[in-house]
Amino acid sequence: MRGIRIPALATAILAALMLPVSLMTPASAAAPTVDVRPLPLPVGERPTVPYLDRATDDSLSVVDPDTGTTTPVEYVGDPGDSFKLLGRSGSGFVLRGSNRNIDDIVRVRPGTPQRLLASLHYSSKARLSSDGRYLLDTIPLAGGGIRVQVRSATTGAGVAQHTFKATTRPDPIDVKGTVVLVGGFNAPRTMVWDWNTGTIETIATRAAYAGSYATDRLATYTMDPSDPDACTVVSTISAPRTQLWRGCIEAVASFAPDGARFATNAIAHQNHADVVRRRSLHGTLLTTYTNPDGLRTHAWETSTRILMSSASTHEIWLVRCEVADCERAWRAYD
Repeated sequence: MRGIRIPALATAILAALMLPVSLMTPASAAAPTVDVRPLPLPVGERPTVPYLDRATDDSLSVVDPDTGTTTPVEYVGDPGDSFKLLGRSGSGFVLRGSNRNIDDIVRVRPGTPQRLLASLHYSSKARLSSDGRYLLDTIPLAGGGIRVQVRSATTGAGVAQHTFKATTRPDPIDVKGTVVLVGGFNAPRTMVWDWNTGTIETIATRAAYAGSYATDRLATYTMDPSDPDACTVVSTISAPRTQLWRGCIEAVASFAPDGARFATNAIAHQNHADVVRRRSLHGTLLTTYTNPDGLRTHAWETSTRILMSSASTHEIWLVRCEVADCERAWRAYD
């Protein structure tokens, strides 16, 4: 990150300390709002978390900053493929690649052939468990149900499966032991499905859509997020009925690695993608980032430093911010 000018910062702190208590208004401590349109920002270091790089129009690779390796990705269709990096799994990476009627989950690893883990439907949900061991996905069935599947993220082999009614629209979130955290609708709810015992228990009357057993964090919708009355609630998985924060214009994009903060995009019924907010676990607003050309949360580099996909007229950049100190990290794969 760019160096912060210490003399100016020290002067500002000293001046604040000298103010009478009566002048320390809430406005003086307001969370900053930062314009993160990429081109005016200085260029900084590359991302410190894995990212996709398209060096040429016909090539795509996963760059791993931890090891310094670059792993080529084979197209599932042609160079028009769209890829999303789902995350790290052991010494490899899992990606979702789509192109017209193709929707595949693949695993890449340095020095080994690319492996197909699953072929899905465009409407399927797919994510990695927080420990990277399992691929969680959904498959719509001809009979009208939706099957939730747990697969090995290494081989794609099936571990467990359960079929829900199509109206439930199940969304598997994470795994702990043999228990899968699942969000569902019709009547919004959060469930835990134990594939060892075959039991399903409802633990909250809101639909889970983000969370992690590793940090004991959970984000839920009160109703379908496209409904103008929908709100989002943050809680822990261990106490899902205890509300830590509630908001009706934002949806949690991701929790920080230590679980102490979360980042939000606009909830679906707001119909825009130009604001990202960083909040404490109990919802205190820490920073607001804006870009009228388009802005989405990308990933946390640390528990306080965030990457966002920030658009300019002709390209998208990964922009890194530590509170209000921001810079361009890399031209994003798009």
